[in-house]
Parts: sequence; structure tokens; C-alpha cells
Amino acid sequence: MAILLFDWGGTSIKYGVWTQETLAETASVKTPDSWEKMKTQLLAIVDGYRQRYDIRGVAVSAPGNVDPERGEIGGLSAIPYIHRFPIVEELTALFGLPVSIENDANAAGIAEAAMGAGKAYRHVLFIIVGSGVGGAIVEDKILRRGSHRYAGEFGLMTLDNGQTFSELGTAVAMARRYTRRMSLAEGSISGADVFRLAEQGDAVAREEVEQFYHWMAVGLLNLQVCYDPDCLVIGGGISANEAIFAGIQARLTALVNERRLTEFMPTLLLCQYRNDANLLGAAESFRQTFGENS
Repeated sequence: MAILLFDWGGTSIKYGVWTQETLAETASVKTPDSWEKMKTQLLAIVDGYRQRYDIRGVAVSAPGNVDPERGEIGGLSAIPYIHRFPIVEELTALFGLPVSIENDANAAGIAEAAMGAGKAYRHVLFIIVGSGVGGAIVEDKILRRGSHRYAGEFGLMTLDNGQTFSELGTAVAMARRYTRRMSLAEGSISGADVFRLAEQGDAVAREEVEQFYHWMAVGLLNLQVCYDPDCLVIGGGISANEAIFAGIQARLTALVNERRLTEFMPTLLLCQYRNDANLLGAAESFRQTFGENS
């Protein structure tokens, strides 16, 4: 028995099959530009896997404010045509199979808490850092959504003079600050460029890298003292660079010591599954929804 997994993104649709507790046969296609084209593409993928596997269901990781109970996606995302209609009902009819759907950041958090870096802990906060900051709160392997399904929207937390965690504590924000200070064209410098320039001795780049570490540490310490989790798991683009993770960890430790909050010293972990986390979390979400094992 197998579960077919999809991870919908603005640029590409990743997919694979979950069978015998293993993710297999992963691939991707360009994201279609309409819902009708999306359905055609998804059905072709499902039918292709049906020739090789006993597919018992489909699990989707998607952007936006996902409401699994209503089977709809609210909010906004990079795929504008997936919002505000009974999407799970349509997909269930299309495939003739049970379908589960989960927000992509939540799916990654579920994967890391249930099977990945946080699997040994009961109370896990997953923080994903990309162009903004998002995440998930997972207790005893179960996602906590909050009253308005906004639990885990850590990036909306205000850190300084009305600026949020997302506006201050990302490599994208760091690159934007560096670009402004150096009077460069917007978008001409990436976060990776700033880290590289700092290593080469660029004084402004070094200052901005230190600011990045500072705001990451402030945001993470706020999450630690507010939620008091067993661990904080860091994912997203920066998780691919262990040197950056070590820099965040060092600044967080220094900040905790400065404030004499050592009883709140966070256990900071690097995510395990990285690019596969959304797919694996979709599989776990399906299992929790339907009680299925593959």
C-alpha cells in the first residue's frame, strides 16, 4: 500500500510515493498556470504511479492558510488559483481516492517533529527561514493550529520599532539592508553574497551578518520564553549552511547568557529532511487524518 505525495510551490510541483515507511521515486514538474491544467497534470501523475503501486490515497502540502476540516485553502499564495473553493472535494472526486491537505510550513514541522530532528521531544517549535519567517507548533507529534489557524506565524512577531521577525531576521532582509547601505540596485545582492563578502573582509557585510544573527537570536529567544518548547528546529534555505546555523547558535547562547536566562537555554537543532520535509510531513498528516499506514 502506498500514499502519493505532492508539494505544491509557486515554481514547481514536487511529488513522490510513500511506501514501506520510505519516500521513493521523487520528481518535479513546472507549476501549471491554471487550476484545470493543474488537475490534468496531477491526474496524469497519479495514474502513472498507479501502474506500479497500490495507491490508497493522496497527500498534499500546499501554500496558504489551509483549513483541513473544510477542505479549503484561504489566504494568499504564489499559486493564486488554489484558494477559496472546496479543493479537497474536487481532488477526491478527480482521483477517486482519499485526499488530505496541509500547509507547507506545517507539513515540514510535522515531519521534523514526528520523524526528523525533533522526534525525541514532545514539544517542538519548527522555524522555517526563507524570504520570511514561518513555522509550526507541534506537541506530542500533533500540530497545534490555534483559534484562527495562525499558530506558527512567527514572522508576524514585532521585534523592533514596528518591524517584524520576517522584516529583520532573514538573509533576504540582510541583503536588502546591505544593498541600501551600498547604494546598489535592488535585488543585485543575495544573502549568500553578503555572507561571502563578510568572509572576504567587507566591513559593511560583516555588520549586516552580525545584525542578521542578532535578530535571529532575539526572535528565537522570544519564542523560547513564550512557548518553553523542548527544542527549536531550524529549517528553510539557511539550514543548508551549517556555518550559518553555528553562527545563529553562538549568538543565541550569548544573548541568553547576557540576560541571565540560562534556565531557558534553547535546544537548537538543524532540520533533518530539508527539501523532502514537506513531502514527508504530508505523508504523516495523511496518516493522522485517515489512520492509514503505507
